[in-house]
Amino acid sequence: MQLNKKSVIDRSAKIKIVLIILLLCVAFLLLNNNGMIKLFQAKKENQVLIEKKENLEVKENELLDEKEKLQHDKKYIEKTAREQYNMVKPGEKVYKVIEE
Repeated sequence: MQLNKKSVIDRSAKIKIVLIILLLCVAFLLLNNNGMIKLFQAKKENQVLIEKKENLEVKENELLDEKEKLQHDKKYIEKTAREQYNMVKPGEKVYKVIEE
């Protein structure tokens, strides 16, 4: 009888030790400086940076197109001058609408 009780105690102690070791390993993997949490944070930050890069590339292409138009497209230059700088051709009259 004592052997059975001792083997049951030994078996439960072994199971507890194995569980504690597993928990420590999981905690180490999750919480150390190079752990899984850091990996997930780095992946998320990487995705944000990729999206920012794509947005900046789109904006760069738009600016390059506008630059090209400003260098070569006379109608676009005139439109920009009228809209942004309130320029008029000689002899034109500008009417301003005043809202009450």
